[in-house]
Amino acid sequence: MKFSLKTLAAAVVMAAAAASANATIDAGAAGNGELFFNIWDASGSYTRSLEVSIDSFQGQLAAAGNLDLSWTADATFVSFMAGVADVNALKWNVMATDIQGARRVLETYTTKPAVTIKNDAVRSISGAINGTLGTGATAINTKLTASDSAIFANTDIGYAGKSTMGATFNGVLNFSNAGTVENNSIATALNFMRIDGAATGTAFSAYNQYSDGANKLNVYLDSANTLHIAAVPEPESYAMLLAGLGMIGFMARRRGNRA
Repeated sequence: MKFSLKTLAAAVVMAAAAASANATIDAGAAGNGELFFNIWDASGSYTRSLEVSIDSFQGQLAAAGNLDLSWTADATFVSFMAGVADVNALKWNVMATDIQGARRVLETYTTKPAVTIKNDAVRSISGAINGTLGTGATAINTKLTASDSAIFANTDIGYAGKSTMGATFNGVLNFSNAGTVENNSIATALNFMRIDGAATGTAFSAYNQYSDGANKLNVYLDSANTLHIAAVPEPESYAMLLAGLGMIGFMARRRGNRA
């Protein structure tokens, strides 16, 4: 089990990238797509490019032994939220994909089912031509251009709540990838997985939970409208840490008394 207070406290802040030369989402045409965040209701959606590729994301998690990627709300997000009639109707997710060769589809999720979807279904989600995730990212990019984020009406091609995107990609996924405003802390966070699908065939794909050792990766949108992707110790890890600190304190007191 990996545990580090230093890496637990580490954060990479993804603020609005005004100086970014290219803020569009890489949909994975070269086999290394970028993560992006969506939040939507029945009338419209907001999407933000997180400017982190799948390879970079996995590399940061492996190198740091922990991960906390967060960004503060930008003016576009504030504008979107101001127009929401019922925040309790909002849904949100984080995702990324490859659209060439063996596919990786990164997804938030609520409950991981025992049976996975088949490889051809993974390709149908991510594919550049008929896929919903790859083509969805391409549609979203029509508005992102030099900005990291954009708002879409429910009639726009980049609307995140349409049936072919949404929480299950029109039922292709056998789980929901969407959270709500109640998923606003570590205690209520969504989980994060990678679906691995082969480039050919109809065998079952693999669902791989992202984790830091024994600690699952959590994704939540806090009350300050900040998205967090973080690996944190489970309660038993905290208990072990506190017990260890208590023992150190006890030993220090004993040495002091002897002196």
